[in-house]
Amino acid sequence: MEEINFAEYKNKLINANIPSEEIYDFKSSHIDDVYQRYFDWCVDNVNDYSKKFGLEPSFFYYWNTHRINAQAGFVYGNYVIRISKPYMETLHKKLGRKGQFIGKTDWSAFHNLQKLLTNSLEYLMFQASTIFTFYHEFSHLVQKQGGAFLMNEHPTSDNYSFHLHLLEYDADLNGCQFVCVYLLQFFQENLPKESQTDVNLKRLMYLGISSIVITFLLFLHGEMYPFKPENLDISFYTRKSTHPHTFVRAKYIMEHYVRIAKANGALIDFKDTADNVSFICNEFFKDSNIFVDFTNGIQNNFNEINSYIAELDMAQKKSLFCIRHKINLFGFN
Repeated sequence: MEEINFAEYKNKLINANIPSEEIYDFKSSHIDDVYQRYFDWCVDNVNDYSKKFGLEPSFFYYWNTHRINAQAGFVYGNYVIRISKPYMETLHKKLGRKGQFIGKTDWSAFHNLQKLLTNSLEYLMFQASTIFTFYHEFSHLVQKQGGAFLMNEHPTSDNYSFHLHLLEYDADLNGCQFVCVYLLQFFQENLPKESQTDVNLKRLMYLGISSIVITFLLFLHGEMYPFKPENLDISFYTRKSTHPHTFVRAKYIMEHYVRIAKANGALIDFKDTADNVSFICNEFFKDSNIFVDFTNGIQNNFNEINSYIAELDMAQKKSLFCIRHKINLFGFN
């Protein structure tokens, strides 16, 4: 992928009426290579898909703010996806640094897989999480096409509506299926032919979905913030907040991820995936009760979770503004 000149692109943003103070110049960052790689990928995808979906003009940039968030909207006369500086840097610190997670485990199978790759498995998990975020945010551009709007990636407690939950459900499914497709491509393009086994493919698939669940749980428990928010409420709900509860989101994302993987030849099922996600996430959160509380929460609210997912799924099938009904424009069959 061709490296994009940030200074030139910033001029385009400013000429499109995006305030310069909102645009973070990542070239001064200690992880500028991480920023550049994701920047190139996002701009390339925005340029490509905005034309196909009729979302022009569209731009991607890093948001110069203290907020840890991602946004999509129609602002300043443009379709915009922006991810904040602290979002990128905190997630990379928590999830993406070589050796900080998998390197500290005794997982010989993953260590052997790591030896086959140039980049670290931790960085692959970081990529999976940020790929999810991009395609989630792009979904909102498609859903809300035609008017001024600004949607946040992370929940706020006010403004509940079933419609908002439906938009998030639709966007979540789009995000997770692209993580699935990316890892299938990664497997084919980055592993030597003799190592392209079903077992190695499964390991990569489990890391991909685990990265999404880990990111959700980091936000749910305030672990992405320099100081944990006061009065943090992680209690389960259905009809509350701007986004479905993490328990609901995690279950429908895993179910959809498995469906997409199986449709593309990856021999995984839901039980096997859930078991491996539990194994990976439990190790990631081993110094806290975060994952224990997560599994207990899903078990204790299992029927209510399934019932609410069924409502969301039925509504998505009937709602033609959802990206689900325009997925062919991505080039899928």
